[in-house]
Amino acid sequence: MMSRTAVRSKDWYRKRILKKRGKIIEGLSKELNEGISKGPELKAALGSDLGDLSALNLDSHLSVSLANRYSSMLRQVDQALARVEEGNYGICEECGEKIDKKRLELLPFTPHCVHCQRRIEEENRRRVRLN
Repeated sequence: MMSRTAVRSKDWYRKRILKKRGKIIEGLSKELNEGISKGPELKAALGSDLGDLSALNLDSHLSVSLANRYSSMLRQVDQALARVEEGNYGICEECGEKIDKKRLELLPFTPHCVHCQRRIEEENRRRVRLN
């Protein structure tokens, strides 16, 4: 049976993650709505100046990129909620060590400790340089 502290901690993190999830959904909704509202502008610009079309295309591309980022964050948040329910929240998925509480407070959906996250980012940078 879990102690009251563990239960309280689990509830505290769940609430924090759910709050973050709400903000992400709000941002995703905003980006999607803005993208939809620009549809008529893009259609009207098809017969316009190439500069206007390029600006609208860039704006649309940025909206799609932001929406993709929000979607990725939403997946990470949902995975963190699953880890809370499974009882392995706060444990690094790479090394199995506890993730520092301050890191979890800042990034409640992070699956990695600082050391593993740095290593992962460095490996990604190396891979990008090689390609």
